[in-house]
Amino acid sequence: MAARPATWLARSAAGIGLGAADLARSVGSWPGRLALSRFSITGERMPAILFAPQDLRTTDPVRADELVQGLFTFAGRSVDAADPFRIDPPSPEWLDMLAGFSWLRHLRAAGTSETSAAARRLVDAWLAAQRRGHPPGIRPAVLGERLRSWLAASGQLLGDSDRAFYRRFARSLWFQTRTLEAHLPAVPPGIQRLDALIALVTAGLCLEGEETLLRRTSRLLGAELDRQILADGGHVSRNPAVLVGLVLDLLPLRQLFFARNETPPAATLTAVDRIMPMIRFLQLGDGTLARFNGMGPTAIDQVATALVYDGSRGQPGPSARQSRYERLQAGATIVLADCGPPPPLALAFEAHAGCLAFEMSVGRQLVVMNCGAPPTGQANWRQPVRLTPGHSTLCIGDRSSAEFLTVPHRGSALAAGPRSVPVERSERVLSARHDGWRDRLGLVHARRLALSEDGTILDGEDRIEGEAEPFALRFHLHPAIQPIATEQGLAVLLRWAGGEVWAFVADRPVAIEESVAVAVPDGPRRSFQLVVASASPAAGEVVAWSFRRLNRGDNPAPPEDSAPTLPF
Repeated sequence: MAARPATWLARSAAGIGLGAADLARSVGSWPGRLALSRFSITGERMPAILFAPQDLRTTDPVRADELVQGLFTFAGRSVDAADPFRIDPPSPEWLDMLAGFSWLRHLRAAGTSETSAAARRLVDAWLAAQRRGHPPGIRPAVLGERLRSWLAASGQLLGDSDRAFYRRFARSLWFQTRTLEAHLPAVPPGIQRLDALIALVTAGLCLEGEETLLRRTSRLLGAELDRQILADGGHVSRNPAVLVGLVLDLLPLRQLFFARNETPPAATLTAVDRIMPMIRFLQLGDGTLARFNGMGPTAIDQVATALVYDGSRGQPGPSARQSRYERLQAGATIVLADCGPPPPLALAFEAHAGCLAFEMSVGRQLVVMNCGAPPTGQANWRQPVRLTPGHSTLCIGDRSSAEFLTVPHRGSALAAGPRSVPVERSERVLSARHDGWRDRLGLVHARRLALSEDGTILDGEDRIEGEAEPFALRFHLHPAIQPIATEQGLAVLLRWAGGEVWAFVADRPVAIEESVAVAVPDGPRRSFQLVVASASPAAGEVVAWSFRRLNRGDNPAPPEDSAPTLPF
């Protein structure tokens, strides 16, 4: 018999112009066999769950213990509750993470009868909220996460379950699959659409009787991957944060296709092969990914897990030409620079105004960084750190090199900004310029970075072409870096625990100011920035500066006659 959509599903469908009767006709009848329990429910047949997808993300036994005890810590907030779905949530982010159920992996990995019972109890609590007509987390992004999490944990959830729980669980899986399918046309472009399609393809592979869904969404997923993953492996949004999670989602999906003896879309194979080298390209010496265009704190464990599956293990090249990032590497030093315009407007809601910003690591120590994107639960930092002053680059007053456009119900997108960012490269020298201020202020910023053969010196030059405007060069330091001013005022010593001593030198006074490192574990954290400013510059003025490793007895001050110019 055709299943009758739940009230909340009918409301969701109506919200995008699809009536409940149309939705019921579109999904047909329930499958008639159970794979795991093989019992019938009077009046209905439950869908068979054929496979439980693998979850490659790491787990934490401490989190499992906390969940068993009723302690729910998400998005920087902790709540002690027997039923977390009956309380007023401390924040929308907390509720989204609760309702996404990705934390089930911790209970599943523990594998005890106590954790299995806790997992069933919490799923049942959400199902009870669904029956009350107010299920939390029905936005597509949260719904897709929950669908995949429930399927991945289905073995644990159903292993010792009774018939009534299986009925509630399987019926809800079906309803949630239909809801996400109905919402798919309205899902915003970018990673949200990929996430929704991956969830629907996973459901099509794991649930019996979903062959039509599988065929349609597999085709859509392949086309979306071809559209969003660039030839160099970057994402069209230019956000490094997208890449690791996408690999960890696509690898189990490929395994499911093979387990079902189905042919996966070619793009699910080629996308992973392209992304892996890009992850290595964007890695600094401490293992983190460069904090560009929405990248927040790096989950080092997830990066390591993803790279285990990289068969090539090749060394990254100097340029990511489609993603518009550049890399300098010599000795123990790595420099990564953002040399691209903003992404398309529809994909620019996480992008930053950080053109020509760079980050630098020495060995396993990050030295120069951008403020980065905040972790979940720190939304008040999200917009300030997207502005140009939150990046290690040149700033014209408090103006950003790109403008932001507020879009109702979506947020703030990076809009008008650099259109032309030409780059010239040699092995260890990078020259680039951008026109982000040309229309508003009539000027262009040009930057040259040159790394010595042994990696102990990074020379830099910045020039403003066109109208003279007060400017400041900012170099944000990692919280572990201790800056020490020198008498000359043209140099600052840089120390860190167990590391070498470096110096930053410039051809004009260097100030040490406070900064904040947002994209670090337990961030935001207090840090410092080096600032080289000019209140009344001349047209075409050049600032020369350098990071250099010091040997004992070295004088960090620059030569008096040093006045290099940019070769443009």
